[in-house]
Amino acid sequence: MFPYEKFTINSFLNPHLVRQKLLDVVEPPKAIRWGFRQSEKPYEGEIGEHSFMITRIINYRNSFLPVIKGKISPEGMGSKIEIEMKLHTFVFVFILFWLGMVGNICIFSLISIIYEKNFSSGTIIPFLMFIFVFLLTSIAFKTEANIAKKFLIDLLS
Repeated sequence: MFPYEKFTINSFLNPHLVRQKLLDVVEPPKAIRWGFRQSEKPYEGEIGEHSFMITRIINYRNSFLPVIKGKISPEGMGSKIEIEMKLHTFVFVFILFWLGMVGNICIFSLISIIYEKNFSSGTIIPFLMFIFVFLLTSIAFKTEANIAKKFLIDLLS
């Protein structure tokens, strides 16, 4: 239900070269990043020996920017990179809470419509709010996830 993406890149590069390629495009995270790009590198995050956690550096606000976690393991002469993209934990919890609250209002509105035959234009507002936030979250996440996925495949394949 929530935006999430998981995929695997099989690379001809060995794990050391994969790590090096990631280091070339990822800078250490900054506590505060102002509105304009301050780096030539497109991503920020942490690169470990066999794993990484990165996010794309953008010069606009998008709370639905995916957090990209990856595991690098040797496979044959190259490597296998397993990648998982999720919402930031705070954003996930906030959206879950918000949709839960609006979802409950939708249920009460539906009960009111069915049993009390009390329909007005105002009773559809919670449904529209639920759909709007769900679509906003999904589309904004998927757009950024596709950009990151293409970048990582091009970089590591």
